[in-house]
Parts: sequence; C-alpha cells; structure tokens
Amino acid sequence: MLFSFSVKVQEFGATYFGLIISVSLLGCAIIRPPRDGGIRYRGLTQEQVIVQILPVDYEIEYICRGNRVIVGPKVRKCLSSGTWTDINQQTTCLLLCPRVWTSLENGRVTLQPSGPPAEGTVLHYSCHAGFLLEGRNVSHCTKLGRWDSPKPLCVCKLLLLCQTHRKKKLYIGALFPMSGGWPGGQACLPAAQMALELVNNRSDILPDYELELIYYDSMCDPGEATKILYDLLYTDPIKIVLMPGCSSVSTLVAEAARMWNLIVFSYGSSSPALSNRQRFPTFFRTHPSATLHNPTRVHLFQKWNWTKIATIQQTTEVFTSTLDDLEQRVKEAGIEISVRQSFLTDPAVAVKNLKRQDARIIVGLFYETEARKVFCEVYKEKLYGKKYVWFLIGWYADNWFKIKDPAINCSVEDMTEAVEGHVTTEIVMLNPEIVRGVSNLTSAEFVAQLTSRLGGKNPEETGGFQEAPLAYDAVWALALALNKTVTPLHAKGKRLEDFNYNNKDITKEIYRALNTSSFEGVSGHVVFDAQGSRMAWTLIEQLQGGSYKKIGYYDSTKGNLSWNNSDKWIGEAH
Repeated sequence: MLFSFSVKVQEFGATYFGLIISVSLLGCAIIRPPRDGGIRYRGLTQEQVIVQILPVDYEIEYICRGNRVIVGPKVRKCLSSGTWTDINQQTTCLLLCPRVWTSLENGRVTLQPSGPPAEGTVLHYSCHAGFLLEGRNVSHCTKLGRWDSPKPLCVCKLLLLCQTHRKKKLYIGALFPMSGGWPGGQACLPAAQMALELVNNRSDILPDYELELIYYDSMCDPGEATKILYDLLYTDPIKIVLMPGCSSVSTLVAEAARMWNLIVFSYGSSSPALSNRQRFPTFFRTHPSATLHNPTRVHLFQKWNWTKIATIQQTTEVFTSTLDDLEQRVKEAGIEISVRQSFLTDPAVAVKNLKRQDARIIVGLFYETEARKVFCEVYKEKLYGKKYVWFLIGWYADNWFKIKDPAINCSVEDMTEAVEGHVTTEIVMLNPEIVRGVSNLTSAEFVAQLTSRLGGKNPEETGGFQEAPLAYDAVWALALALNKTVTPLHAKGKRLEDFNYNNKDITKEIYRALNTSSFEGVSGHVVFDAQGSRMAWTLIEQLQGGSYKKIGYYDSTKGNLSWNNSDKWIGEAH
C-alpha cells in the first residue's frame, strides 16, 4: 500500500505541520515521504494510517515513483524515544541517468559513488592501450536525469595494431546489495573488481576477451531486483552471465534466468532452497548452502554422545529449510529433536517453552538482531550455564552481544553472562592456509589489498567483508569456466561473443565448465556439488571468556574433524 500526503498532528495543545520527528512515548508521528515518493505502511489500512501516531518498533518503507531510485535510508523504525531511526539522514528519490553512458567500447568507466547512476554520480572515462579518448573524460548526472556531456569515444591510434590486439568484451550483469538487510556489496563489489582487473591482465585466461561488470544496487530487495533484471535483460549489451547476491534476490533472478538461457552465479546466497536443480537449473554459488552447517553439528553431537537436542528458529525460509535438513540428518544418526520452537519477531514465548520442556542442548537459527532478543530472554529465564549448551551461527559480528540495541532491555553484562560457552559453526570463507592459488595471492595478501581498496573504511563496519573472498573467487571461477569453453565452442563453429538469449549451446558449455571447476582460491578450494553449491570446510568456535576461540574444523566432503582439544566448559566437563 502506498500513501503520500501531508500530515497534521495535535500534541500537548500545539499544532505541527509536515515533518514531525518526536512525539511521545506512545510512538512516533507519521513523517512526510520524500518528494516523488511515498511510504508503504505494512499491515495498516488507510483509516489506521490517519491515526498519525505509529507504535514503537513499527517500520515504514519508502518507495519511489517511476524511473527514480532511493538514496538514503529505505526503511525507518519507530524507537521507544519517539524518534525514527536514522532521522538525521535524508531520504530522496532521484532520477536515473541513462545507463548506456556507464560502459565504453575499448575503454573503462568508473562510477563515483558506486551504485545506480543517479543525480550526483560522476563517471570517469579512460581508454585501453592503443586508443585515444575523444570527448570529455568526466560526466556528471544532473537532477534532470541527464549526463552533462556527450558520451566519449575511444578511437584507435594505429588501425592495424588495434585490429590485431583488440579484445572482444563479454559482459557480466551483477546485482550488488549496497544497502538493505545484507549490504554485502560494500566489500563484495570491490573484491569482484579486483579479480576482474587481474583476470583481464592475464594472457593465459581469455586472451582474446575482456570481462566487464555492469552492476546495480539491488538493496537486497526482490522488488528492486525485478526492475534491475528487466533493465539488464532489455538493454544492450547482452550479458553472458548474471551475478546476484542475497538469497531472496538470487531466487528471483535464478528462476527467471532459465527463460533467457543464462547462467546465474551468486557470491552471497545461503538459502538451501537454491539447491533445487529443477527450479534453478542454471544456478551456481561460491557461498555454500546453510545446510552445510548441519553435518558439522551432527558430528559434534555424536562426539559428545548427545542423543536429544532442541531447536529454536526464526520463521524465515532459510532457517526453516535448514532445520528440515537438520531434522533429517539427526534422525538418520539416531538423535531426537525433543523440542522445536519458532518465532517471528518476539522470541519470549519460545524461550519460555524451551525452559518449561527442559531443553539442554539447543540449536538456535536466527539473524543477529533476533539473536540479541533471544539471549536477553535466555538471561531472564536463566537458560544458560553449566547445564546448557547453545549452538549458534558463526557469521554474526564478534561483538554482537555487546552492541547497544533499543529492542532489548538487558545490559551488556547480562548478555555477556548468558552467551558464555556457546558453540558456533561457520563456513570457512577465507583460506586458513598460506597457499598461492589461481590468482597468485595468499588469503592474507587478498585481505590487505581489499582493505587498502576500501580506502580507510573499517572492515568490521563494511557490509560483506567476510564474504568478499567468495565474490573474488566467483569472478575467477567464471573466468576459468569461460576460458575452458573456447576450444569446444570453436570445434562446433561457435564463439563466446556469439552468445544471445536464445543460444542454449553456449549456455550448456559454460554450465559444463562450471560443473567441473576445481581450483585454489582465496576462500579455499573451489568445487561445486551436483546442485551447484560450493563445498567448503566448517570452522567450529566457542565463546570463552567473552571472545571466540577456534576449537576445530570439519571437512564434510571427507567427514574429517580436525580438533584442537581447546573446548572449555562452564563448571564440570560435559
């Protein structure tokens, strides 16, 4: 539902028009939408919106009209103080400038800032060796949705030289979430660009081709991704591969891609549902499925001789399907799930039920924000200590339980006490060994170069920094696979540049090449299972004295557990 209107609020005898920031402890006043945009009120009728005061924890979502994109916070939440989140940051709806300016034949284009080319975007043009730039090397996107200078050309200096060495371009259409639920593009996009630069300078990989990334900000939003997908498919140039991140966006893209005979390669999607080859026949990912945690969990249950466990999950598709897989695996191992609890936003009742049903070994599946809510309730119910063991997901921030959160009423000391001793499983995304892989970088050198490229941004505050090695290796996997197709395509009288959305033969060759991928990357050994999902090691850590300590690794492909014997338990040993 989309409404756009002026509001009038009466409070304490005074009348305010337009933007109201703070009201009372009852909630927050409705705020004015951005110009050329509106606000979606979830779960409210138009009559309820007229009430003008929205409750604490209520979320509003901005929407832009026509060919405009949101710049600034897309969602705001009502805080108990009567203010909206990020109220000091403005949200605007800006016109997009034509995207055709963002690619240059025989040259390169860099966007500042990265993301969709809206008002304020600056393009910098440069030409490949042997070509001269005709026209301005900079163009600015104006508030009218137009570039302030004509698109330049890269003109050949010596015709014979250019004809001999001219590389043909292959385009990758990419969706990088720079904002939203998982702003992973903040680090994954620079990592992918690092890989592209190295690949394009290699004479032994696609020597006759240059890979170019055409990318947009999906905001981790399927609705936004729908518009981008349409843009990618219906504007030139033809893209040979699509590269999305975020499970919800990858689901949309991978389901549609079969109609265009496109391979979809994701660097940041963990949903187990994406392993369905009937539904997603051309999908691959360097990010393993969330179900990869489960063989590790089962192995640890068996190691410690536990025969009965409990579970609590947030009711989203990724956790539901992960838990279905776990249930099947523990059943085969002769382990019983005695309690299974779930919650949507408030875990209080679910935690109480775990306590009432005497759960001791508990697997928790939820996002980081919900983890804080869960463990505040765990503290209140005293569902921690030497009688209890919690298993959590390892990709939260290391200090997740110390972060100030207006959604909970527990102190940092309360949270620190409640989480002590829990075990986490985390997919290994950075090779722990000192190995020079296909890109000739060790994992440590990759991290150093990426950190430098981020220009002083704190890696811990940069979305997707942990997953960046997966984006880097995704580009290498694509380049190696495309390189592998050149000879078999030539034998059939075809070339990669002949690809179009009706050409199944070239898609089949790329699929076959990806399916047999095997190389050392900065994220570890890259190989895919029959469903196109990455096979990887799992890191096992335990929170000891308020900080995480590595206690082992598990290789699910071989069933090997490397154990440090450094696990430490509260009170007596388990």
